[in-house]
Amino acid sequence: MRPQRPLPPLPPLPPLRSKGSAGARPPAVAVDVRVLRRWQRVRALTGLLLLVWALASFGFVFYARELSGLRLLGTPLPFYMAAQGTMLIYLAIIGTYAFAMKKIDALAHKAKDDHDGQ
Repeated sequence: MRPQRPLPPLPPLPPLRSKGSAGARPPAVAVDVRVLRRWQRVRALTGLLLLVWALASFGFVFYARELSGLRLLGTPLPFYMAAQGTMLIYLAIIGTYAFAMKKIDALAHKAKDDHDGQ
């Protein structure tokens, strides 16, 4: 085995504060209400779709015995959901997310245009 070359040293870290700003607060960040509303909507949508995903993924497996009496297209519901039903739900989740994000983005752009026009 050949000996490995040592790694070059790391460059020094930049100072955290300038010399004259000991104890100074960072500048306040202006928060845009439109951006906050958009992210609240995105988080709510994502949370709802994750809940649907969790119920589709784990709900049918957990309650398979109780749901085996239900039939869909002549097959027991848990078998149908395991075979292809959950894939259709996942596809619906993706489509819902794309459609809803398009609407959320349109609302955000409309709000921005309304704000810029004033």
